[in-house]
Amino acid sequence: MKPIKRILYLLIIILNIICIYLVIDFSNYDEMVGYLKNGSEKIANPKQTALVFLFTCIVNLLFICANFMKSLIMSKT
Repeated sequence: MKPIKRILYLLIIILNIICIYLVIDFSNYDEMVGYLKNGSEKIANPKQTALVFLFTCIVNLLFICANFMKSLIMSKT
């Protein structure tokens, strides 16, 4: 396996771990308030969105790590 591929795999893994941290931090918010043009407020609960993002990040991290391990095992060097 070429060193540039290892660096890219590790960079993607680190970015996914950072993404998981940010999504977990995002899920701790109780509510988000947005102000509309007419002066009213729009209140949203970000927990469902955060769970979708968390699931996506974890699945992405699983596939990247599995592919990285496979390429390490199958490398001829």
